[in-house]
Amino acid sequence: MTRNVEDLVRRLAAALRAAELYAPQHPLVQRSVTALTAALTTHLTEAPTVVVGLIGDDVVVNETRLGKGSASLTGFVRGLRDREIEKITFHPGITADEIRIFLSEVADRRARTPLIDRLATRGVRRAVIGKLSVEDTPQDALGIEAARRVYGTAVSSAESLWQQAKAGEKPNPEDARKIIDSLANIVTQDRTSLMALTALKKYDNYTFTHMVNVAALSMAQARALNLEGPLLREFGFAALMHDIGKVNTPLEVLNKPGKLTVEEFKVMKMHVVDGAHILRRTPEMPALAPVVAFEHHLRQDLSGYPENIGHRKLNLCTQIVSIADVFDALRSNRPYREGLATARIRSIMGEQGNPAFNQTLLRRFVNLMGLFPIGTIVRLNTDEVGVVTAEHPEDPFRPQVKILFDPQGSRLEYESLVNTWERDSRGTFPKAVIESVDPDSIELDPLTVL
Repeated sequence: MTRNVEDLVRRLAAALRAAELYAPQHPLVQRSVTALTAALTTHLTEAPTVVVGLIGDDVVVNETRLGKGSASLTGFVRGLRDREIEKITFHPGITADEIRIFLSEVADRRARTPLIDRLATRGVRRAVIGKLSVEDTPQDALGIEAARRVYGTAVSSAESLWQQAKAGEKPNPEDARKIIDSLANIVTQDRTSLMALTALKKYDNYTFTHMVNVAALSMAQARALNLEGPLLREFGFAALMHDIGKVNTPLEVLNKPGKLTVEEFKVMKMHVVDGAHILRRTPEMPALAPVVAFEHHLRQDLSGYPENIGHRKLNLCTQIVSIADVFDALRSNRPYREGLATARIRSIMGEQGNPAFNQTLLRRFVNLMGLFPIGTIVRLNTDEVGVVTAEHPEDPFRPQVKILFDPQGSRLEYESLVNTWERDSRGTFPKAVIESVDPDSIELDPLTVL
């Protein structure tokens, strides 16, 4: 068994070395990818995952620890350490294409975007990098189902925090910290799955899903700015609690279908002050949380509310949370209106001269989410309907789509993947996305097919 494990690690080391030295199309790279794919496929028939980790100068594969070994393994260990990779987890179903992309991104030392983000952008889901650490959420249990469990627990815990505050108690910071630790792990390890979950438009638990969605979307933005560790968690904490002042807002005002009266709007605006008070008097609450609760409805020119606050510069976390807050509110279904399509939301938020948002941060957010985020149901020019499963890193108009319905609207027995960026023999694109489709209109939960 040890010999087989050593062979696997040597194949991985050789493939990384080849990817560093040659172009992806080079025959040596292709042979290395084929050999590594075969070795991983064999091991994944015997174990649910293959985890290659570093402990000291030793390489560990699942439960088998290898010694320092040859110079090639020494170079392999040094290369991973240089990239701050302590662990690589390979999941069942990994393909040669996915391995090739994984190797090319790991080998690219000139890229300025974090490696985790580049892998997620290119749709690499079954080769996951990370650090060896102990978290509430097992880092190897990634993917939609793991993210769904974390998300569901986070929403339940958010409800508990809300009820504590509504009852006049101080929200338990430890409960909030557990939510943020779990979300931080998923944002770092598998942002794609978490972003797909935040796109659900159900409104039966809107208050609590909105809390979690804003936290996740804010942490994803912060992570893309290279924030990590305690600061990333503090941003998430503040985002989670940004609307806690609404526990004092009457439901008839919160859920009113029509336009609020002047008096009702005065009541609504008090939630930013109430939230800051609640959080400021809660022990162990990060100092950033009451600041964001107070500022998150202020615009860049300090219009918005609360009014007449004098001169100040909005906190970076406030600016990030404001973008996440409005984006999630506009796309969510509410009892009084349907959620808007992503393209329409971008148009509203990106209006030229809009003082509500930091335009640089907004552009980064749009790039982060993509034109058709993973999990979006879309219609193609062929009238086929499917779910976006991966985004193209350079052309946001041309995602990868899993086809679910034929042009006549019948559900396909055998689903197929289409890369809309691929050209045919004439150099044209035979398939293209033309619009998003509301999942409710076809009674489909996109997460069930991801």
